[in-house]
Amino acid sequence: MPRLKIDNNIFYTELNVSKEKIRYEDGYREGTFNQENLIKDIEREIEENPASNNVPKYQTNSNLYSKMRGRKHWDDLFRKVCHSLMRIYTKPYVLVKSWANIARSNSNYGFHTHIQDLTIVYYLKCNYPEYGTNIENKVIIPAINDSFLIFNGNISHALSNQPYEVAINPNNDRYSIVFDFNIDKNINPDNMYK
Repeated sequence: MPRLKIDNNIFYTELNVSKEKIRYEDGYREGTFNQENLIKDIEREIEENPASNNVPKYQTNSNLYSKMRGRKHWDDLFRKVCHSLMRIYTKPYVLVKSWANIARSNSNYGFHTHIQDLTIVYYLKCNYPEYGTNIENKVIIPAINDSFLIFNGNISHALSNQPYEVAINPNNDRYSIVFDFNIDKNINPDNMYK
């Protein structure tokens, strides 16, 4: 998994995440999470259950995976997220919240931080990777379709808003799903591997 180092902060990226075969109860296979199903669910969620005015326009509530749990494509995506996490971190993590963002012509995402220990962004649909995740207004990490960005969410970051000329075309809407995790503090690390 490629690593990027920016000002002593480590960022991990992983490409083609839906194509990797991972272990299921019945053997190894690719996940069933595809753009169409996830996008339909996100759009329906934003329309039927809009988030409060305290969050950016076109962002779901922060309990998205909890609501979608039980749908095969969402469960497969979450299984892949956990699989990728375990490759990097030896500590067990617990999902705290998850949500989706859509960047459109009238979106205005700003810089922010997360209070959780770890953030994973799944770039679901991004026609223009150059409008990725802006890190501390120094570097933009590209938003590549079907990829993860894994990092400490306490680092100041923002979804890069597309210029109006690009964003005005609805086919260029950018979709991402975010998962925030905390270290499971209920597990004694001295006893984890005994």
